[in-house]
Amino acid sequence: MPRIPIVQIDAFTSQAFGGNPAGVVLDASGLSDAQMLSIAKEMNVSETAFLTPSRAADYRLRWFTPGEEVTFCGHATVATGHALYEAGRFTAPRLTFETLGGKLGLARTDDVFWLEPEPRVLTPFTEPLEEILQALSLTTADVADWGPPTLTPERDLLLPCRGLDALRRSRPSATLVEAGGRHRLRGIALISRETLDPASATHSRFYAPAVGVSEDPVTGSMHASLAEYMRGLGLVDERFQAEQGDLMGRPGRLMVETRGPRVGGRAVTVLRGELIL
Repeated sequence: MPRIPIVQIDAFTSQAFGGNPAGVVLDASGLSDAQMLSIAKEMNVSETAFLTPSRAADYRLRWFTPGEEVTFCGHATVATGHALYEAGRFTAPRLTFETLGGKLGLARTDDVFWLEPEPRVLTPFTEPLEEILQALSLTTADVADWGPPTLTPERDLLLPCRGLDALRRSRPSATLVEAGGRHRLRGIALISRETLDPASATHSRFYAPAVGVSEDPVTGSMHASLAEYMRGLGLVDERFQAEQGDLMGRPGRLMVETRGPRVGGRAVTVLRGELIL
């Protein structure tokens, strides 16, 4: 029976059981798409990353939620960089990955891994919010006026909220999948400028049940777009700290640079093993 080495890594944290867990398979050669999806379901974390050789970049990188393959995942890329570094395979200052969403760079400065995606193109979200808000147990009174609802390239909805109280009260219902599907959304990010850590500029929650993720602890891909969003509104310096996951009991911290953009974080390995197929 084939045995596939796999690690589980908590990303955007330096403490075990914080941040966002990701599975990483450093050698996925020979695995079919169906096997990768089955492994992601078995790992049952937001995303599991699969690495194979590439002729167009240093590696080919794919990400699967328990429900489907996605075009961009930040925390599982940070986790992959950490796994490669521990395996002695990340010796250059920067690696590139061929992905379903295009070329993706990952730089390393000591123990911090920096996502370097292509520039983000944001679009206004002009459709009614009531159905989405109702599915999150929120109302229009919870929507802030410091920024407009906006779509990321991955069709995540960035929704500014009045404060942490709205984020604490948000409860996704079973109707969120249907409501998000009608608007063709991958996920919904609730953004608060009120934070738990005085050093942070934003606190977020991210729901993506349509792709098998009821709530994502720390979302690197969304923060790459949030960097451009906050910069465009003139609300942050060129570098700021963002927080997510605290309300789930998995505190995560991200370093966000608006020029580029770049999203950085640390990671820690919590599990090593073999999958027996």
